[in-house]
Amino acid sequence: MRTSARRRLALLLTVGFTTLWLAAGYITWIMNGCKAYMPFISDFDLYEPGDTIFTVGTFVTGYLVFWIIMEIHSMNMKRIQSAGHHTLWHGVNHLAVFPGLIGAFSCIRIGSVPWDTDGPMHGHYAFDIFTFGVYWCLLITAVTIRIWWNHPRFRTLIGLRIVAALSAFVGLYQLIATQSQVWGEDFDWDAYNALTADMMSFCTSSPYPILNVSAVWEYVLVFGILGTILSFLPEVDFEESILEEE
Repeated sequence: MRTSARRRLALLLTVGFTTLWLAAGYITWIMNGCKAYMPFISDFDLYEPGDTIFTVGTFVTGYLVFWIIMEIHSMNMKRIQSAGHHTLWHGVNHLAVFPGLIGAFSCIRIGSVPWDTDGPMHGHYAFDIFTFGVYWCLLITAVTIRIWWNHPRFRTLIGLRIVAALSAFVGLYQLIATQSQVWGEDFDWDAYNALTADMMSFCTSSPYPILNVSAVWEYVLVFGILGTILSFLPEVDFEESILEEE
């Protein structure tokens, strides 16, 4: 398989599969009679069939993210070397790999620890996925700005990538800010976890309405990360055309 075809496949599988299982989880949540506005993604893990969808989805997505991170790293490294950019950009490109891989590993693991059975560990994995995912988006965006800024045909795509990466950052900030208004040091986690024992009572009510807002920001964050990944799709073909011209 040609390099460009392999990278295109990795991009499409990562974004397509992740979007598919997120949509499937949300649809089954609604079909179970739960409120449409607004479950956290992790809430899909509480009840079947969402439990299976979430577990399989996060597991496979984690491995796909491993794949795409290394493909993008390789693609950027090739461009940095061919253009003779400063070694600083080699370092930033290498640095972007580590938060991405940590987030991918946490994505693989999170499906095995529903938040109602092991809240601290689930929260740890979720925090790693989101924060390190955003770090990766920002770092990789900075690298590609340097690589492609002198190519006018690519500046529009850079702008879209910046918007996606900033959306992920804003989503993360707002997610944490809104959650912190409820989940403080004095929050009764045992009582909150006990609510999940009655599915219809838990998933049709909103004892803390601000958490619905927080969940919206979680989707903004996730789709910001997916948008950043997807923005590399035109670059696969664009890179080859530039190399041919050079």
